[in-house]
Amino acid sequence: MGEKADSDLVRRQNRRLVLGALRQRGNLARVELGRATGLSPASITAISAQLIDENVIEEVATPMGQAREAKRGRPIVRLALRPEVGHVVAVKISIDDAVLVLADFAGCNLAEEDIHIPTYEASEGPFAERLAHAITSFVERHGSSLAQVRRIGIALQGLPDQRNGSILWSPAFSERHVPLVDVLEARLAVPCHFANDANMIAEGLVTQDPEQFSGVSAVIFIGYGVGMGIVIHGEVFHGSSGAAAEFGHMNHLPGGAKCRCGRRGCIEAYVADYALLRLTEGQDSDEAQLSAIEPQRMVQLILQAQQGDAKARKAFEIAGQALGYGIARLIAILNPDRIVLAGPGLRARSLIEPAMMQAISDGVVEDLSRGVRIDYVDFTQDMILRGTVDTLLRSVDLDLSSASGVREESVSMVI
Repeated sequence: MGEKADSDLVRRQNRRLVLGALRQRGNLARVELGRATGLSPASITAISAQLIDENVIEEVATPMGQAREAKRGRPIVRLALRPEVGHVVAVKISIDDAVLVLADFAGCNLAEEDIHIPTYEASEGPFAERLAHAITSFVERHGSSLAQVRRIGIALQGLPDQRNGSILWSPAFSERHVPLVDVLEARLAVPCHFANDANMIAEGLVTQDPEQFSGVSAVIFIGYGVGMGIVIHGEVFHGSSGAAAEFGHMNHLPGGAKCRCGRRGCIEAYVADYALLRLTEGQDSDEAQLSAIEPQRMVQLILQAQQGDAKARKAFEIAGQALGYGIARLIAILNPDRIVLAGPGLRARSLIEPAMMQAISDGVVEDLSRGVRIDYVDFTQDMILRGTVDTLLRSVDLDLSSASGVREESVSMVI
């Protein structure tokens, strides 16, 4: 009994490997798919036949004029995901704003909209109801329906509680413990996934380049807030409730500047966009601006610093120092091989980086920091939404693999 259970688990895992490879790399011939997944020709043949029978994938011939098989002189037959298998909806929530993306089973974005939706002053029930209505309208406007949507994913700054689907705390809401997932699922009859936005960046990066994230990595987001995702051997670590790795709310300076979370001295209170404005403009450190800051205002602030404004330059120096000391503690605790910085805050990389690197050097022994690679992700890429879509599609793959009847052909396992 145990052997059969193990065999079924391997088959389901291998199906997910095949689906993931086709989504990441596009249409592949069977031999290419074998190289991409490490599976044997017999496993690829068995899995692809089953997925074709289930109308999950299809065979497509290479058009005339493209590469041909040298031996047979016939067009190469490749395997492709069927986009119509189902859709997913990703939602990124920030202060009084939501960005919605509709994607197909192949991972292609079909539509994207940025809508105004009250969050900060919204009471508990009405917000979730309003979001449910917005999702329904969005899907229908773009030629789909809730019947075609297999998963909905919500990403937001703050602390999600994945155990009960509520928002423990977020700067986008004045209320705490806001119910969300249960209301959406009851209203829309679609399973919902709920996560911290920085964790979704990490999920997107892992999907995009799994080899680069096969070890231990930390992905730090800087912009309207400061967040982090931890990747351990290719898997994003979410913690017991989904609120792991709240890097931005680690304390930098006891009794320091007010953070949006209500506490004092958090790293975010010195690094986020509102903190930089507060430092430059001499605002009261007992107050933390709660409204969203226009991106153009931050562009102007960077320009001020680049043109020699002493207060602006000092603000970015302080931000770099706070970020660097936080990274130093992270290196000492986690011993990562890579740290990735992402988000719109990277527009100011040249202003932040010198103080950040000095703080890392001052904050942790060289033997620990020497082998750590620091990378930067282009801030124009919205990896939050990309990561949310990728996570949802992996959930759909799991559903399809779990629900399928597995055949008894020989199967190889990739460890």
